[in-house]
Amino acid sequence: MRLKTFHAKNMSAVMDLVRSELGPDAIIIQIEEGKAGVRVTAALEAGATPPPPKKAPRPRETPLAYEAEHPFPRAREFDSGDISAVLNHHGLPFDTASHISEAVRAVEAATLSEAFSSALENVIKFSPITDATTRPVMLVGPPGAGKTICAAKLTADAVLHERPVHLISTDTVKASGIQQLDHFAQLMKQTVSTADTPKELEAVIRAKKNAGGLTVIDTPGTNPFNIDELKELLKFIQTVDAEPVLVMPAGLDALDAQEIAGVFAKMGCQRFIATRLDAARRYASMIMAARPGYLALAAISRSPFVAEGLETATPMTVSKIITALPGRRKTDDKMDKNQ
Repeated sequence: MRLKTFHAKNMSAVMDLVRSELGPDAIIIQIEEGKAGVRVTAALEAGATPPPPKKAPRPRETPLAYEAEHPFPRAREFDSGDISAVLNHHGLPFDTASHISEAVRAVEAATLSEAFSSALENVIKFSPITDATTRPVMLVGPPGAGKTICAAKLTADAVLHERPVHLISTDTVKASGIQQLDHFAQLMKQTVSTADTPKELEAVIRAKKNAGGLTVIDTPGTNPFNIDELKELLKFIQTVDAEPVLVMPAGLDALDAQEIAGVFAKMGCQRFIATRLDAARRYASMIMAARPGYLALAAISRSPFVAEGLETATPMTVSKIITALPGRRKTDDKMDKNQ
């Protein structure tokens, strides 16, 4: 228990001092009032809520931010310590980390990112979504993964390449989902078709079949651990000849991500898009989901803004991101000391 005594002219003033110093969990032990003012002895139990900092802390750079600011890292030799630092930072399970470590050590490369690139090319699977894709792309995945944003980004890419595109949404329960996609579509002078049931979706796709181009289908969030929601999604997948593509945010627990990838692989998915890389610092989930037997990594999303589209996933792209470990600036240390 931490004890401290406070003095002030009146009770209101002394209580402000107590709250400021010890926070809302402070316990009043003794109060003494006299001609000189009020004296209060207060205590704070171990583990109680600490007072808020005077200044917001500056977070360390995410690997993604560092990689963006240092696009051409200086070539240098690396050792086993560098390899271990990368694998430990991202929290890869032991077996996978050991496998990747062996693959990296077996490569002759000038830089750490080149070594990891060569290793990842043989350790995980990549399968980009290209202009050659002719089947409709059905974006599936857990709630909040960024499916609607990905649908808009795929549409923007098609428009940029002057390729006809057809947007369809089956997320008709939540009005916000339709409104968001429709807003993006209007900015690109596109329209959004809706389908409440698998039969309606089949009819919409059949009507647009001869128009050519790319068809993108946005779906509602599906809990991968809820069998009823999976059954409902499977009805849509089985009714139309569309390719289900998993959309999954980076930063998940590595084993959770692998299990989610396994569930959606059984639903017919063959590849996935990793989103929200800008809001994560560890990317083990992305690697675990792309291991053989699960899914292939198709693209990554570094930003919530549609103008900053999807980026084709390549071994070097992923390698640069995971090897750009966050650094701590001297200014951060000074700020910590001043707080």
